[in-house]
Amino acid sequence: MKRAVILLLAGSLGVLLAACGGDNTTTFVEGSSSPAAASDSAGASPSAASSGSPASSSLPTTAATPPAGNLRIIIDSPDGGSPISSPVEVSGTASVDKGSVIAVVLDGHGNELGRASTTASAVKPDFGHYDVTVSFSGSTSGTKGQIKVFGVSPKDGTTPTYYYFISVTFA
Repeated sequence: MKRAVILLLAGSLGVLLAACGGDNTTTFVEGSSSPAAASDSAGASPSAASSGSPASSSLPTTAATPPAGNLRIIIDSPDGGSPISSPVEVSGTASVDKGSVIAVVLDGHGNELGRASTTASAVKPDFGHYDVTVSFSGSTSGTKGQIKVFGVSPKDGTTPTYYYFISVTFA
């Protein structure tokens, strides 16, 4: 009887271990910055009217980890309080309609110094990564400002939704 129980346990263990084997279909994606954004920033001229190009199809299409606090959009880089100069690379995580992300650089009085747009690697309700280069002008070195990111309403394509701000210092 002991022998039968041991054989049954050994057989069960063998089945469980066999079930742990993979089907070798796991795909790992390594994130990188958009080649389009890198080439755009090389020839970009600093002006408040310049616009970043949408993320290229080479971006990973995997969903990002949702940020804490039920936020729909955040800025991962640059860090708040960091000194910035034009052009500034802004990246983060978003879950917005059509994946449309707008990034704006503001001076300490709330005046817009530059704006650019991009498309996140996923659309609402999923979370995706975004990278955008914002060229700006009119800042004074050593003064405070903000970077604001937001999605836009699918109804009109212009009404801002899901804001996120960080404070910066102009270099």
